[in-house]
Amino acid sequence: MTTIHWCGTGLSSGPGLRRLLERGHKMVVWNRSVDAARAVVGDPTQDVRPYTLEALTAALKPGDIAVSMLPADHHVGIAKACLAKGANFVSSSYIAPEMRALDEDFRAQGLVSVNEVGLDPGIDHLMAHDLVARYRASKAYHPDNVLSFTSYCGGVPKVANAFRYKFSWA
Repeated sequence: MTTIHWCGTGLSSGPGLRRLLERGHKMVVWNRSVDAARAVVGDPTQDVRPYTLEALTAALKPGDIAVSMLPADHHVGIAKACLAKGANFVSSSYIAPEMRALDEDFRAQGLVSVNEVGLDPGIDHLMAHDLVARYRASKAYHPDNVLSFTSYCGGVPKVANAFRYKFSWA
């Protein structure tokens, strides 16, 4: 049976993690603090372990899935561990060049690496598509213009604004 290894139980982890646990998926929850993880997870799992890359790597089996909700600087190490163990990888963060460089290795092994599935990247992608579509439909559009988009993260604003977006982690 495939095991989902959920790494990190910060503020954005709780709902998704609990939903998977309540649906009966075989899971191991990894966090720097086991007590903090148990506070987020509640009763659905007894398998909460202190996170280290070495401990996670030792636990991964072929076909498992590692979900990294840790800071982005941990993703590449976890992805490389997944490649070494034949496991799949998921993160909510944007794709760094170091992560993109692993794509061919995942494909060559028939493994999956899914990134940018979090709220902020999802909103950024939707907003970017909307902005580009509106620009292309406008009188200002010219096919020779270069389009680029840089996001500094954000969220849904409490008070509506022209951007329909709040530029802050707060």
